[in-house]
Amino acid sequence: MVDIIFPDKMTPREFLDHYWQKQPLLMRNAIQDYQFPLVPEELAGLACEEGVESRLVIEHGETPWELKHGPFSDQTFARLPEDHWTLLVQDVDKYISDVADLRNAFRFIPDWRADDIMISYAEDGGSVGPHTDTYDVFLIQANGKRRWQISTNNHSNAELLPDLSVRVLKEFVPTQEWTLEPGDILYLPPGVAHWGIAEGPCMTYSMGYRAPSMQEMVDDFSQFLLDRIPDRLHYMDPPLSLQSNPGEILETNSELAARNLNSWLCNPDLQAEWFGCFVTQVKEHLSIDPLDNPLSKEEVGALLMEQDELVRHPFSRFAFARGGNGSILFFACGESYPLQAHQQPLVEALCKDNLWQAEEILKMINFSGNLELLTKLYNSGYLLIADDE
Repeated sequence: MVDIIFPDKMTPREFLDHYWQKQPLLMRNAIQDYQFPLVPEELAGLACEEGVESRLVIEHGETPWELKHGPFSDQTFARLPEDHWTLLVQDVDKYISDVADLRNAFRFIPDWRADDIMISYAEDGGSVGPHTDTYDVFLIQANGKRRWQISTNNHSNAELLPDLSVRVLKEFVPTQEWTLEPGDILYLPPGVAHWGIAEGPCMTYSMGYRAPSMQEMVDDFSQFLLDRIPDRLHYMDPPLSLQSNPGEILETNSELAARNLNSWLCNPDLQAEWFGCFVTQVKEHLSIDPLDNPLSKEEVGALLMEQDELVRHPFSRFAFARGGNGSILFFACGESYPLQAHQQPLVEALCKDNLWQAEEILKMINFSGNLELLTKLYNSGYLLIADDE
């Protein structure tokens, strides 16, 4: 089990109260009992694979702050300069289970908030320039040293250097500076400008948290409602009276239209269902393939009887919410499953862990609806038999 050692005997509760989304925090020697698993050659190999999101930032390439997108080839790396470049690979925790283990250190923050662990490798002087992010991030130094400068000045409307393929601040005046060594962590809330520069070859793990924009949420919620509002519903007039001017829109008409809309927009049950679906969506490039030949619930039950372990697909995202009258809403990869109160133990088990002993799951499949749920998840590819990995 990986744990974070907070400074000055700080508890996770105190961190959330005083630092989370409020102010930066440097944590020296915060990771002690974890062997960072990847070497640079392995990270580069991952960046050469189709479907893996990766980038190269070269400070003095063909253009200033040149940006290249993967997948890359061996020739790409062979042609790189000796220094001042950075390789960044997203979602490494989805591909390397030993990297995914590091996420356990951060489970004092809800799982559904977590995005991914990005790993960056940089040669001496390598950087992506001074910039701001819209999400929370824990910058974990794995190998080598990286000097971090931050600015707590307001950069919300700061100008960027023009005509660049990466977002680099035009002006950056640091207010604090540290050099991180292996095991150190720097937490940064959204909006804090920062600039990390490699001091010799180094590797940094970034534990990032999702921060969708208001535009993204409105767009997704609108589509969610459009998929559920029946076509047969139309605007209907209130009782009409003669008007002195037929071009006038009366207040009663606009109020009625607003009430009709609000019955959908402000419905708390729909809002809760949408939010659970929204935060468990899987990134498009991390698609999960369903079974070509779906199994019946009897076949899934028999399969569990024959196996030792059941695992969650590394790309999948699970969460749950409690409803009225003890009901449960379970969310898996952007889909919702309304369940009954007696199914809560299974749902909590599915959301708490990524691997389960089959015998523990078998104890719960005789409860009404549980085997049906497991069958849907297995046929969708969200759950795997350990031998299928």
